[in-house]
Amino acid sequence: MKKNLHLIDRSLRGIIGVTVTAFALFNGDYFQEPVLEVLLGVFGALNLISLATGWCPIYHLANISTRKPE
Repeated sequence: MKKNLHLIDRSLRGIIGVTVTAFALFNGDYFQEPVLEVLLGVFGALNLISLATGWCPIYHLANISTRKPE
Protein backbone atom coordinates (compact mmCIF):
# COMPACT_ATOMS: atom_id res chain seq x y z
CA MET A 1 0.00 0.00 0.00
CA LYS A 2 1.64 3.19 -1.19
CA LYS A 3 0.47 6.38 0.53
CA ASN A 4 -1.53 8.64 -1.78
CA LEU A 5 -2.86 11.39 0.51
CA HIS A 6 -1.30 14.79 1.17
CA LEU A 7 -1.14 16.08 4.75
CA ILE A 8 -3.93 18.61 4.12
CA ASP A 9 -6.13 15.90 2.60
CA ARG A 10 -5.48 13.66 5.61
CA SER A 11 -6.29 16.49 8.02
CA LEU A 12 -9.59 17.23 6.30
CA ARG A 13 -10.47 13.54 6.34
CA GLY A 14 -9.75 13.48 10.06
CA ILE A 15 -12.05 16.41 10.76
CA ILE A 16 -14.79 14.97 8.56
CA GLY A 17 -14.34 11.49 10.03
CA VAL A 18 -14.58 12.62 13.64
CA THR A 19 -17.55 14.90 12.95
CA VAL A 20 -19.58 12.40 10.93
CA THR A 21 -18.82 9.47 13.24
CA ALA A 22 -19.74 11.48 16.33
CA PHE A 23 -22.94 12.67 14.66
CA ALA A 24 -23.86 9.09 13.70
CA LEU A 25 -23.26 7.87 17.25
CA PHE A 26 -24.75 10.76 19.22
CA ASN A 27 -27.44 12.25 16.97
CA GLY A 28 -30.25 11.62 19.44
CA ASP A 29 -33.57 11.45 17.61
CA TYR A 30 -32.57 13.57 14.62
CA PHE A 31 -32.51 10.55 12.31
CA GLN A 32 -35.23 7.98 12.67
CA GLU A 33 -33.67 5.68 10.07
CA PRO A 34 -31.06 3.26 11.52
CA VAL A 35 -29.68 2.40 8.06
CA LEU A 36 -28.72 6.04 7.51
CA GLU A 37 -26.99 6.14 10.90
CA VAL A 38 -24.97 3.03 10.01
CA LEU A 39 -23.99 4.45 6.60
CA LEU A 40 -22.85 7.70 8.22
CA GLY A 41 -20.85 5.71 10.77
CA VAL A 42 -19.17 3.65 8.05
CA PHE A 43 -18.36 6.77 6.02
CA GLY A 44 -16.82 8.43 9.07
CA ALA A 45 -14.85 5.32 9.99
CA LEU A 46 -13.44 5.00 6.46
CA ASN A 47 -12.28 8.61 6.62
CA LEU A 48 -10.57 7.91 9.95
CA ILE A 49 -8.86 4.83 8.49
CA SER A 50 -7.63 6.94 5.56
CA LEU A 51 -6.34 9.49 8.07
CA ALA A 52 -4.42 6.85 9.99
CA THR A 53 -2.94 5.05 6.99
CA GLY A 54 -2.47 7.90 4.49
CA TRP A 55 -3.98 5.68 1.81
CA CYS A 56 -7.38 6.01 0.11
CA PRO A 57 -8.73 2.98 -1.77
CA ILE A 58 -10.91 5.14 -4.04
CA TYR A 59 -7.89 7.25 -5.02
CA HIS A 60 -5.96 4.04 -5.61
CA LEU A 61 -8.61 2.67 -7.97
CA ALA A 62 -8.80 6.00 -9.85
CA ASN A 63 -4.98 6.28 -9.94
CA ILE A 64 -5.07 9.65 -8.13
CA SER A 65 -2.50 10.89 -5.66
CA THR A 66 -2.53 14.19 -3.79
CA ARG A 67 0.80 13.41 -2.16
CA LYS A 68 3.81 15.20 -3.55
CA PRO A 69 6.35 12.92 -5.24
CA GLU A 70 9.48 12.32 -3.22
